[in-house]
Amino acid sequence: MTIALLITTLNEVTGVKKVVPRIKKEWVDEILFVDGGSTDGTIEEAEKMGFKVIIQKQKGLGAAIIEGVNAIKSDNFILFGPDGNDEPEKIPQIIQKFKEGYDQVAVTRFGKGSINVARKKNAGKIDTFGNKMFTFLTNIFFGGHLTDCLVELRMMSKKTFQELNFNEMSLIAFQQMSIRGLKMRQQICEIIGNEGERVGGIRKMKPLPVGASLSLGIIKEFIHWKTN
Repeated sequence: MTIALLITTLNEVTGVKKVVPRIKKEWVDEILFVDGGSTDGTIEEAEKMGFKVIIQKQKGLGAAIIEGVNAIKSDNFILFGPDGNDEPEKIPQIIQKFKEGYDQVAVTRFGKGSINVARKKNAGKIDTFGNKMFTFLTNIFFGGHLTDCLVELRMMSKKTFQELNFNEMSLIAFQQMSIRGLKMRQQICEIIGNEGERVGGIRKMKPLPVGASLSLGIIKEFIHWKTN
């Protein structure tokens, strides 16, 4: 089994410097950065650290994922963001769980025992409420038992990804992965994780527009149940 780590970036040079060194290269077979056109030195820092970087051709987080998956040689991949929210130390645990035969393995930031450093702040409280609400709606509409349908840190195979007919280019990309996985009755496993505080960079998630997109995404996926 071959595994690639896809690291999506857009002006995250501080995170690359502070978070990426915690990732051990021997955990996976390849590591690929997919950058959205950073101007703060992210690309140069990643290349200086010895990593391959590709510049995505189309804008959007979803586009970065699609282009990254198409570029890797490995059969399986893990999605990771270096902004401080994802825990690098969870990567070996994700891989171990994936080997048990699951279609998707995701790290929940809202499971029993999870710690979210940002929850005490106003933005964190809003994010927590929104995540729980949209996860609840996802479970109700699509028959799931998830605790975090919006998390980035997850693993799946290229084959599973292709089966999703993934086409969401915006920040709600991970919701589509969760919903379509449920619709296709994929085996999705969550492991308990934490969400750290953002490290540098600019917070890209805007609650109101993203919330509207998430709501519309649920409606669209429910109306158009088939993924193909």
